[in-house]
Amino acid sequence: MLNVGIIGTSGIAHEFAKALQMTEDYQVKAIYSRTKSKAQSFGEAYGADLFFDDLEEMLARPEIDVIYIASPNSLHFQQAMSALDHHKHVIVEKPAFSNLSEWDQAFARAEEAGVKLFEAARHLHDRNFQVAKDQIKKFDKIDNAVLSYGKYSSRYDQVLDGQEPNIFSLKYSGGALMDLGVYLLYAAIGWFGEPESATYQMKKVSTGVDGSGVIFFQYPTFNVTMHVSKTFNLHVSNEINNGHQTIILDELTGTKEIILENTRTNERTDLAYQPDAHLMLAEALAFAREINHPSDDYEEWKQLSRKVTAWSEKLRKEAGIYFTADK
Repeated sequence: MLNVGIIGTSGIAHEFAKALQMTEDYQVKAIYSRTKSKAQSFGEAYGADLFFDDLEEMLARPEIDVIYIASPNSLHFQQAMSALDHHKHVIVEKPAFSNLSEWDQAFARAEEAGVKLFEAARHLHDRNFQVAKDQIKKFDKIDNAVLSYGKYSSRYDQVLDGQEPNIFSLKYSGGALMDLGVYLLYAAIGWFGEPESATYQMKKVSTGVDGSGVIFFQYPTFNVTMHVSKTFNLHVSNEINNGHQTIILDELTGTKEIILENTRTNERTDLAYQPDAHLMLAEALAFAREINHPSDDYEEWKQLSRKVTAWSEKLRKEAGIYFTADK
């Protein structure tokens, strides 16, 4: 049983705690928040019995095996480094780090400490992500692909009111590409490999980050177009085209349908598995397996995470978006 300390009390932290409770691998043990009362209010529902408003005090506790970080993006790096210094395994909510420099330093520290560091890109561990990847491999060629992820953020209302919430802040490494575009980059690079070139045509909001945009990946014989938004909902289908065959996914995270359409035979086959009981269950189980029984999967996840981080940084900087963390 792995004892987990959670940094942050956001909605995503609640969801991960629920996923942990659905396994036999973890125990939610400790919670850190800016106030101890908030940590206790969050943690008691999940069986935690240690509550902290001092992060170093929590990290120093020997009974904690794993730290899950769900704080604002720009805080991930320092918090992860501190946890690694205490020889804790670390799970960092996506995007793990603001830029490639932070990524390289953190993973080097994890290796030195002899512990595992994971980026929590949940769809990577979904069985249906692999189903799509396996079907793509069966195609003799790719003609085109379109991927999409866009949800109107309630925090955008604050931006419209002249405020600067963390997820729309340069100081906190926010924006559409960092928050939702990570899912698109994981899918594109995970399924097709790295592109020859790429561009990001985005629309900035008043705080200076990107609220929405279109990512273009150019490969030798095809293109991948990715739509991302936090300022409006998107209902563009996710599809990979190969002449008379098309793979159609209802969504990239929590995929429920993967339709293989054949225009020659007029057949439509659903290849998808039934979704897990919780969106974050598969990744939680995958991380526990890797901690308890190391495999080659970890290196594969690491390299994909690094590529996603590198392309994310390249795209946003070429689009004129620089974070405080970049300085």
